[in-house]
Amino acid sequence: MAKRGRRPIPTKLKIARGTLRKDRQRADEPDLPRGMPAMPERLAVDPIAVAQWHELSKALFDSGVLTTADGEALATLCEVHSAEQACLLELRATGPTIHTDLGGVKPNPAGSLYRSLAALKSNLLSEFGLTPSSRSKVGTSKDDTPKDDLEAFFTSHG
Repeated sequence: MAKRGRRPIPTKLKIARGTLRKDRQRADEPDLPRGMPAMPERLAVDPIAVAQWHELSKALFDSGVLTTADGEALATLCEVHSAEQACLLELRATGPTIHTDLGGVKPNPAGSLYRSLAALKSNLLSEFGLTPSSRSKVGTSKDDTPKDDLEAFFTSHG
């Protein structure tokens, strides 16, 4: 059965936005460790998905968004990217229309598949904060330790 209403916003994201209300805070929210997940074995057969995995996992890890539990979601994003690229190559090779056996012309089925894959990819990208509009909404867990003694002094004394 599907859940109703909006998806809940993580507590860390509410803290980053400054909208956390203690009376509405969830006590059962998991706190996952930041880290690089292992690449699922199923991606190894697809070089495009593997290349996308390495590119995105590095960018997400460097930005402080990636946790060790994000492997499956990231793998799905990489697979969708690979399928989208295959559809795009098909469209470029055959064109937006194809000829039928009876001499008619119809839209290339790869076009509608490409559009649906592009929409799915866009949704997955926004889940990770990889689109311009969603980037401002995703909280990060970067290391906030001061870089030197002077910075530590000013950080602790306001």
